[in-house]
Amino acid sequence: MSTRKAVPWQILLIEDNDDHAELMEFYLGECVADLAVKRLSDGDAAMRYLKAVHAGDQPMPWLILLDLKLPKYDGHEILAYVKNTGPISKIPVVVFTTSDSSKDISRALENHANSYITKPMEPDRYGVVIGEMLAYWKLNQHALALAKAERDA
Repeated sequence: MSTRKAVPWQILLIEDNDDHAELMEFYLGECVADLAVKRLSDGDAAMRYLKAVHAGDQPMPWLILLDLKLPKYDGHEILAYVKNTGPISKIPVVVFTTSDSSKDISRALENHANSYITKPMEPDRYGVVIGEMLAYWKLNQHALALAKAERDA
């Protein structure tokens, strides 16, 4: 049975660090009241989930927040899979990581990351960064592209 339908305001959070995930989930909830966050804590779980999304067995997320330094599959591998796989390639992926390495930034952009944001060092800055990021993506019209991708699938 296919559950291809997108869940409004669902964010797929791929983050292995529990402290970072807790901060992100808190501030995501503060910014959008009806936001659903699905957290995956390693690259293997993320790949399995994204394959299920592609197959229509899991709902299409509105946005993916992706850490790069993950066990099993790294964020670059996950990003490449998303951006090279049919209808899920339209899902915006925001790389949200501690790495400010030019090599990581270049590789993420070459793999078509929609944004690359370095995590703030101060926990209280998370709210500001996440608020601005969500404000941008709420104004962006990518939801229309996701809806079309679902109809065409």
